[in-house]
Amino acid sequence: MFHQTELSDIALQARTKLFGMLDDSVTALVTTNAVHVGYLGGYRSILWDADRTYRCALIATRDGVYLVTGASDAAAAMEVVRDPSRIYRYGQFYVEGAEEARSYEAMPPSQPAFADALAAACAAAIARDATVALDVPDAETRAQIGTMLDGCRLFNATPKLVACRATKLPGELAKLRVASAITERGMQRALAEAREGMTELDLSAIISGEIIAAGGIPRFVVVTTGGRSALVDAYATSTPIRKGDLLRIDVGCTVNGYWADTARTAVCGDPSDLQASRYDALLKGELAQLDMLRPGVSSADLYNVAIDVVRQGALPAYRRNHCGHGIGLVAHEYPSLAPSNPVEIVKDMVLCVETPYYEIGWGGMMVEDTVIVTETGIEYLTYADRSLRSF
Repeated sequence: MFHQTELSDIALQARTKLFGMLDDSVTALVTTNAVHVGYLGGYRSILWDADRTYRCALIATRDGVYLVTGASDAAAAMEVVRDPSRIYRYGQFYVEGAEEARSYEAMPPSQPAFADALAAACAAAIARDATVALDVPDAETRAQIGTMLDGCRLFNATPKLVACRATKLPGELAKLRVASAITERGMQRALAEAREGMTELDLSAIISGEIIAAGGIPRFVVVTTGGRSALVDAYATSTPIRKGDLLRIDVGCTVNGYWADTARTAVCGDPSDLQASRYDALLKGELAQLDMLRPGVSSADLYNVAIDVVRQGALPAYRRNHCGHGIGLVAHEYPSLAPSNPVEIVKDMVLCVETPYYEIGWGGMMVEDTVIVTETGIEYLTYADRSLRSF
């Protein structure tokens, strides 16, 4: 069988980190959150992206994992979960070949439905009187697990998982560096090739092609021009770029489940005084955050300095709900750089710092960078010129 050792190693380190944050009495964690199944188990299925109703689960113990997934995933899951006896399937699917057949024979029998497979995995992995952490967002599934684990002591561990994910392991940082690099490469090529008369779709295709060629998966490729640049998360269209138009590019991809997110703004031709002055205010706000960013500052401090600096320029009424966010296994994760629920910034957080502006009827512009928080400051994962480009 094929093996993805790197993903297995990251997942093992994540489990070790998480169990180190839990009481010693906790012997197992059950999660039905697909993101956390991948985080703690290493395996990520295309079906989890393609079908929002797809069911999966992971039981993490101090000595390994038990994966619950659809039958069609079983062969691919063996790349990461190498022990077939710990892959619990539901449904029917057929994969031929002698090696595959041996692996399938070593798996527990496939069950009719997800709940049946989860119950079988729980029975195999968890003692009747164990203390079990739960990360189960769905109330109905939590109730079902309560019945499956009757006699166990159960508690909600989702906050612990969120805290665990807030700082990144070395293997995770490596994935995030790659994701940021290939995302920025695609964006840089699009900006270099942008010309009057090209369409949003033309530039989106350039960005997506670069990401795919480097092994990433394009997740959002926001290429908007002219009045459409004020549309926050709009898909690219056949709208052509015209002289004087703003071009706003906001792009993210994933590499083995780890996200990138970066943005730049350009103008077709020379920027107007208003375009230049507004962008200058936004850029100074972002740079003020980046200059302040280090362990010990709070998310509220970063938000406040961005808002204050932008308002000193050509956008005196500037408003934002946040001026950045964590990034990792999802594009927007804890912490949010916002005044509500202030969070202390610590080493090995990975943050996107941004100061966007959107005005319907005029346009939108933004600058966004991704950084790792180090012991004394930050490491940039994005390097592209932050000035207002002209083409």
